[in-house]
Formats: sequence, C-alpha cells, structure tokens
Amino acid sequence: MADRFPLIANSSSNQIQELANTDNLDLTGNNIVGVVDITASGNVSIGGTLTYEDVTNVSVTGIITAKNGISVTAGGIDVIAGGVNVDGGGLVVTGVSTFNSGLNTQDILAEEVKITAGKLSDNTNINVEDGMVHLFTTAESTTSTPNIRYNGSTALNARTIIGQSIVVTLITTANASAYSANITIDGSAVTENWIGGSAPDAGGSSGVDIHSFTIIKTADATFTVIGNHSKTS
Repeated sequence: MADRFPLIANSSSNQIQELANTDNLDLTGNNIVGVVDITASGNVSIGGTLTYEDVTNVSVTGIITAKNGISVTAGGIDVIAGGVNVDGGGLVVTGVSTFNSGLNTQDILAEEVKITAGKLSDNTNINVEDGMVHLFTTAESTTSTPNIRYNGSTALNARTIIGQSIVVTLITTANASAYSANITIDGSAVTENWIGGSAPDAGGSSGVDIHSFTIIKTADATFTVIGNHSKTS
C-alpha cells in the first residue's frame, strides 16, 4: 500500500485520510507533520520511540507494559482502579508516599534502620529522613536530649500534617548513668507523657536501652509526645 500512496513529510490531511482508508498504513522512513487525527480500530505496533509532546492526558483502557520502566519527572501517577502490579525489580519511591485507603502487604515489610558507630549523646540530631529506628553501637556514657527533625535543612513540622503520627525508636548501648528523659522537636522543647508515669532516671547495666517516642501533630508546630523507656538487662 505504501507504493500506491507514497507518504512524504508534511503530508496533507487529504493524504492521511486516503491512506487511512486502506488496509495498512506504512510510515517507514516518513513523517507526518501537522494537526491530524488518526483512528486505528486494530493494533498499532511501534518499533522505535513514541514521543508525546504537550500532552495533558493520556487515557488507556487496557494495560500498559513497559519493558524498561516508566519515569515520571513530576506530577505523579494516578491509578483510579485496578492498582499497580510490579512483577520484578520492586517499586522505588523517593520522597513521601501517602496512602489514603490503607496499605496492604502480602510479604515482608522491611524498615530502614540508621546504624551509627557512636553514642547518642554525641549524635543528638535524629533525622527521620534516615529511618524511624536509630541504633547506636558505642556504649553510652552520659544523659542526652535527642532532637527529632526531618533532616538538617527541613523541619519535621514541615513534613507532617495535623492528625498524623510517627514513632521514633532510639536504641543505645546501655550504661547505668545514660538515658534520655527529654527530647526536642525541630530544636524546641516538648512535654513528654511517659508510660508508667515518670521519666527515666537510669539506664540499664548491660545490653541495650530502648527509647520509643510516639509523636502526634495536633496543631502547627505543636505535638503530643508519648515516651517509653525499656531496658534489656
């Protein structure tokens, strides 16, 4: 059919319509330039690169299969129904993900742990960007006041909304004279509500000590904090 209706660059709408009425449309080595509509009732096979320019919405009724991944620079991907199935390679999300209707996992759910070869008292800035669990492998020597924040340039207040809660767990190598009776959030003091009715006044004699803080944002830069201190010795 390509011999009957040769297709050249800058083809007119009449040429496109004439070709569209044939059984096959061969675009090999040619281009279509202009504002035209092409409707295909059968299958469209593209061996090269398909480039969308200035496209606001792409509606697909069936399934999209991408052999080399899908890259989204901005705007995200909205899946109305059906979900997202990832058969291999996993799904890597950089940044904060929000699940409006719950999160179901059928296999292992792994959480990142920030391991520091040092003491909490020497590393009091706790960046939750690095994980919600922080382990300090050097034996403590003194009390400390951890400062909970998102990272060095972003406040936790800026990354949470009212009604959200997070749990931060600090695990220290035990020392009887080392514990954390208070914390700060974004550098500001908060009131801790300690399970058991009183703040810790001593650390364990061996093993590890575990300080766990449930932080609930109740207003702008305002948090309700529930603390718990456990000894493994």
